[in-house]
Amino acid sequence: MKKYNSFFNFRSSFVMLLVVLILYSVLVITTQHHDRLLGDTMVRLSIAEKYIQGDFSNAINGFYGPLVSWILIPFLLLGTSHLFAIHAFYLIIGLLTIIGVWSLSYRFELTEKIRSIILVPLLPLVISFSLNQSVDFLLLCILIFYFGIVFKINYSHSIYNGILSGILGAFAYFAKAYAFPFFLSHFLLINICQYLGSPSKLEKKNIIRNAIAGIILFSIVSAPWIILISNKYNKINFSTSGGFAYNLAKPGPDGKPEILYEKTFNGFREPFNDSAILAWEDPTYYYFEPWSPLQSWGYFKYFIQVIFKNITHALLIYESFSSFSIAIIISYFLLFIAGSSKRLLLQNNVLYPILTMILYTGGYFPFHIEPRYLWTVNILLLLMGGCVLNSFFHFDFFMNSRLIRYILIIFFTFSFILMPLKTIKRKSQYNIDKGMYLISDKLKKYDMQGNFASTRQYMVPDPIIAGDKTYRLAYYLNSRYYGHPPRDISDQDLEKELLKYNIDYYFVWSTSDNIPPFLLNYKELTGGEIAGLKIYSLKEAKD
Repeated sequence: MKKYNSFFNFRSSFVMLLVVLILYSVLVITTQHHDRLLGDTMVRLSIAEKYIQGDFSNAINGFYGPLVSWILIPFLLLGTSHLFAIHAFYLIIGLLTIIGVWSLSYRFELTEKIRSIILVPLLPLVISFSLNQSVDFLLLCILIFYFGIVFKINYSHSIYNGILSGILGAFAYFAKAYAFPFFLSHFLLINICQYLGSPSKLEKKNIIRNAIAGIILFSIVSAPWIILISNKYNKINFSTSGGFAYNLAKPGPDGKPEILYEKTFNGFREPFNDSAILAWEDPTYYYFEPWSPLQSWGYFKYFIQVIFKNITHALLIYESFSSFSIAIIISYFLLFIAGSSKRLLLQNNVLYPILTMILYTGGYFPFHIEPRYLWTVNILLLLMGGCVLNSFFHFDFFMNSRLIRYILIIFFTFSFILMPLKTIKRKSQYNIDKGMYLISDKLKKYDMQGNFASTRQYMVPDPIIAGDKTYRLAYYLNSRYYGHPPRDISDQDLEKELLKYNIDYYFVWSTSDNIPPFLLNYKELTGGEIAGLKIYSLKEAKD
């Protein structure tokens, strides 16, 4: 009877998994089509096109991980639209992520009922991920499967666990360069924990074997890409994004951080290759003066301030994932870790999620943290929360009251659903990507193609920067975006700059009539058709 109940519970959990997979597929296929073709994804599609065209020298990019573009290539070769290709990408990665989380949940102490409950908030979570950056979604997907291997209690039983870990680590690196240092440090840390917790010499030997196999496979798979980008930029490096982000954070003369936007987009910039949409397609060529916290006492204090600021920010992000996040961490620690002997703790994998969260989050402390960077932590918190629920339900207080159990389940589930629902609602109400697609459709009748530039204003009430809008239009209209003028430029200098960069169309995003006088000599295309936008054709005189 016990085996029968166990099978029945597994089957109910599996049925719930199938339901979530079907719902995710239907929602991705039928809703918010243009909301997923993000600005970042446009760059990945542009790079994928370079591979197809044989433009390998420009396709190889030290800033952006290549895996998203590589996955998109087969769809583009089949002649599908960019919109279809990116939806196919999100569909596949989303389904794999859901399956991966369900599989990873078996590394945690969960009943099948709790496992089914966790799948409920997982659906809106993955939907919201699909409406954001493709690279972070892909990285999450790969790391979930990697965790499923290294979190195994019987990890030492097969060398294939080490081999698969190394391969997945390399794929994670191809998705996002942050995974390179994270995988090396995390893989070694988990193997050390596995080694210290192993009761026999044979298991210790097998863990050393797995660790060596994993590092070798990771190195073999990663090495060709590292060689390619090192050769392109004449410097041995596994990525240019880390140095870029770090140098970007250099404090200004007053010891305070400079505005990131001002440092990266201040003035016109020609795209760095002939097929690039904009200069941001390879920010490696942006130059920022290197710095070190050891250069001066002021820099050191600034660096420490950045660390503490990011720690605070990370905790706030944790709480945005669920208002119970900190409570889950504390409860998980008290229930599963505190009071356990060192040997027992290391023999059990309950310690691994905590170590993973600390290491994964801490790697961002010297740089900049956004919620999407910590999606991996979000999933771990969800699973750890399930463990806490599972443990609570063994206490007499909860066992004797079904109502209290249901209330706790509802609060737990709702806490993880709230953030993704807000994201989905915000995207459905207004989305820059969908908005620019609709505007580009209106602009196609003007047969616009060439070099675009725009004003530099922030839009009111819409906080999106004008340049973010214009380069999306450049993408849809098969053109190139050169950015916007420097702050406080005179009208005379602006006219010279537009001529210098051979700008064909100048986009004025403003509801004001305060237009530089020289633009009035050129033809304005829209005639007020699009609110808040005037487009001046600098190759056509005013009628």
